[in-house]
Amino acid sequence: MSASTSTHRALVRRPADVENRTLVEVAEVRTPRLDAGDVLLAMAFAGVCGTDWQILRGLRDDPSPVLGHEGVGYVVEPGESGLRPGTPVTVNPTHPRDPSFLLGHNLPGMWAEYCRIPATAVRAGLIVPVPADAGQPRVAALAEPLASALYGVRVARHALRPAALVVWGDGIVGRLARELWDRELPGRRTLLVGRGADAVDPDGAELPRMLAQLPSPVVAVIATPRTGTCGALKALDRHVPGTLLVDVHGGLPSGPVRLTAGDIDIAAVRAANCGGEPWPPRIAAYTRPLGPLLLCGHRGVSGKHLREAVELLRTTAELGERVLTHEVTLAEAADLINTVLTSSARRADGRRVLKTAIRLGDRP
Repeated sequence: MSASTSTHRALVRRPADVENRTLVEVAEVRTPRLDAGDVLLAMAFAGVCGTDWQILRGLRDDPSPVLGHEGVGYVVEPGESGLRPGTPVTVNPTHPRDPSFLLGHNLPGMWAEYCRIPATAVRAGLIVPVPADAGQPRVAALAEPLASALYGVRVARHALRPAALVVWGDGIVGRLARELWDRELPGRRTLLVGRGADAVDPDGAELPRMLAQLPSPVVAVIATPRTGTCGALKALDRHVPGTLLVDVHGGLPSGPVRLTAGDIDIAAVRAANCGGEPWPPRIAAYTRPLGPLLLCGHRGVSGKHLREAVELLRTTAELGERVLTHEVTLAEAADLINTVLTSSARRADGRRVLKTAIRLGDRP
């Protein structure tokens, strides 16, 4: 591809169906015009994440016709970035001080051969150069969720050293979080809650007993879709004894949530840490009948977290190996996404779909 190409291929959302789902199709779209300071990327790989699935299922109202906020691409037009054409980069999709920039949410994202990064994001340092060998599916698809899990680990470990870990949600972030905690604090008791064969069913009769038997202090990472966050938090609050720190990684609606410590605006607690700021992190403390409750969370990551995640994925072959389940072309991505959206099981090609990497193009 070249910068003079007037159109390119992208995975575009169709109008919502009667169930409010937006299926996707490969379409030829106009290559975006650049304003002063903008950067144009030729995408190599992009990831499909849990938030993307929520948008496609109509659980979020993000308007972008082209999704995708995880990936690796090559600089085509450098704008004011100071980067050379051909430099491999990833992009931090969340601006810590400008909520109008949400790549792949309210701005066209990375499920396209070309992606425009506005000057406001360039000036904020959200374009992160990566090593030349980082333009591979595992790094592109897993760097952002791994960076998010890394940030969560750093926030939680700032407060305490847990005797036990609960990971509620056995999807992409949950499994990466479990791997990271196992690397940093090996030998600690871990309970994975989810629907997979290696997880404890969140609706199972044995879960309350298992939570009650965990040694204190306990760190719990909630990495569920936003529809499951409040239920997971309430169950942890009711059953885990002693000191409990909850990293509310999953999104949730705004407004108070009734816990044994009182009515708490969990969404506000989660949003208090954004894009790696502030440090030390904000952690809210409450008193509950079973023991101290510490609540934290975050929105977005810093460039430092992204660089650390890229390096870990490059140098640790086994990290996230089982999380990246599918690598597909644009056309194959449309088939996979639409198959999952229109079926009752999150499976494609006989396997459970966790993380998918979309192959978009070669180095320009």
